[in-house]
Amino acid sequence: MIKRSILFLFSIVLLMACASSEKYLQKGQYDKAIDKSVKKLRKDPGNDKELYVLKEAYGKAQDFDKDRIDFLEKEGREENYVAIYDLYVRLDRRQDKIKTLPSSVLREFTLVNYDDRLIASKEQAAESSYALGVDYLERGGRENARRAYREFETVKSIYSNYKDVDAKLSQARYEGTNQVLFVIENNSESVLPVRFDQELRKIGLGDLNGTWIQYSVYEDEEVDYDYFVVLNIKDIMVSPEQITKEKYTDTKEIQDGTKYVLDENGNVKKDSLGNDIREPNFITVEAEVTETRQYKEGIVGGTIEYINIKTDQLEKREDISVKAFFEHFSANYNGDERALSKESKERVEVNQLAFPSNESLLIDAAELLKDKTKDVMYRNRGLLSKAEN
Repeated sequence: MIKRSILFLFSIVLLMACASSEKYLQKGQYDKAIDKSVKKLRKDPGNDKELYVLKEAYGKAQDFDKDRIDFLEKEGREENYVAIYDLYVRLDRRQDKIKTLPSSVLREFTLVNYDDRLIASKEQAAESSYALGVDYLERGGRENARRAYREFETVKSIYSNYKDVDAKLSQARYEGTNQVLFVIENNSESVLPVRFDQELRKIGLGDLNGTWIQYSVYEDEEVDYDYFVVLNIKDIMVSPEQITKEKYTDTKEIQDGTKYVLDENGNVKKDSLGNDIREPNFITVEAEVTETRQYKEGIVGGTIEYINIKTDQLEKREDISVKAFFEHFSANYNGDERALSKESKERVEVNQLAFPSNESLLIDAAELLKDKTKDVMYRNRGLLSKAEN
């Protein structure tokens, strides 16, 4: 099935690659027809069929773009200048392809100098986009700032150092960006260790920042925030220290020297040289293992809430919970050490440990909560990036 799919895709690609310039012309794909014909005419200038296709496709493509320019100029809208400039660029680049042909083919075409129109339309395009960007900024609001940013990007693509476009881009970017403050609230009626809050604030939200969203962990009074992301801690529980013991027996059959091989009469068997025959002597050994399990856990739970500060609305709430635990196994045994399994040997070789403090366990929980909170916030970036004027 996979091989058939690969062959099918390969066939499609091959057919597309083999499509003739005439086929492209018939479909109205003039630029593809031009590229195909130019390539063939470079190799074979006398190919009259390709010359015909090229003249047809080139003429239609150029006329189509010129007609579009005439319409946009007559319409007289400020935002049309960028499209007009792009069309002149396309006319000029298409003509550049013709210039690469042998002279015997090149004389079949009338070439036009577009330099003056390119320069004029380029200046108009940059000026109109710049003016639109400034106008959007003056209107205020996140959405208008984002529109302004797109206009200034267009200006930048036309002239990299046009007026103060870099400063305008920075201004539009800042004014179009939603500012989000991460807030930690403890509503659990339990006192959290100071280090718990400190650990959570190491959450590192920088990699969640996007074109239109900026996260902060510490409040800046000079920033006009759009959203609060509130980690609302409601439940904190640390279990008692638990020690449980379990006994089990390891058994193993091992070789303990050798023994004589006896015949049916109870006599020692001899080999062909008259020597006594011996065989491995196997015995079963056992050891009683007492395994000790130490266990303690800390659970922190609550919600992550998304609050729109502008509307004072709770836009979403998600439950969140993490569990940090300490678990340690040790053991001792009575009996034959040779009976111990690999796992039993490993546990016999360690001693019991001191239980972690409640604070230490909660700090571990904070680390887990930090990662999980970040995952939740990553999934909800779209909620916080929308623009509201």
